[in-house]
Amino acid sequence: MVDRKLRRELLSKLGVTRQALSQRAKRIKETYGPMSTEDAVYVITHLEGIDITKYLNLATVDRVRALIPKATTGPATPTLAQLSRGNTKARKQGVYPLIPPATSQRATNLGSDVYPALFELENSIRALVERILASSGRNWWDRRVPNGVKQSVQRTMNKEKQYPYRERRGLRPLFYANLDDLRKIIIEPSNWPDFQAIIVKSDWLSVKMEEVYMARNNLAHCVPLSADDKSRILLLHRDWARLLTTAGIK
Repeated sequence: MVDRKLRRELLSKLGVTRQALSQRAKRIKETYGPMSTEDAVYVITHLEGIDITKYLNLATVDRVRALIPKATTGPATPTLAQLSRGNTKARKQGVYPLIPPATSQRATNLGSDVYPALFELENSIRALVERILASSGRNWWDRRVPNGVKQSVQRTMNKEKQYPYRERRGLRPLFYANLDDLRKIIIEPSNWPDFQAIIVKSDWLSVKMEEVYMARNNLAHCVPLSADDKSRILLLHRDWARLLTTAGIK
């Protein structure tokens, strides 16, 4: 859900209705790629020069900033006026070389429902890991994350350094942990007692996250998802939200 105070300031600055803002958010998603409508609104807010750090936690701010290119003085960064015209027409014209129209349509469908659900799920799990383990001290990453995960994350961070012109994935190692890394952190025997009151069954979570991780890799490598894999992602997305809601976590 979009932060109400942030939305109020954005609507006031833009001088538009909530319906018009929703249309702009849709065009943002078409321009920058799959994301939730909530994040699209935050991207608009950021592009409008409103300080999103006044309203959003650090993890959300990092996520939103990672969704858009670095601001430049050249024409590479589209203006909101350009975004308002959209690029839907260009996307829909013709057929992409060697790709059947049905495959392109499947990709569009995945980008509009499965990817946002996976994005929300993985970042929600990441946020819970940080919330729970950070309560044990500032150096929780060094003390409470399994060595195998730390090594995997470090390899990813080292590889990123080979491309210094790219936007960093995040400010902390946790942002470099993939879904399987997060699973290993949670079910680590020394960590599990801190998560048990929320998740209840570690074996259930481990199996579900492993299944979704395999589906996630297919999606990340542009392999069409089966109906079963799509269902696995959407079901865990729903069940994870229910776990947090039941535990009183918003």
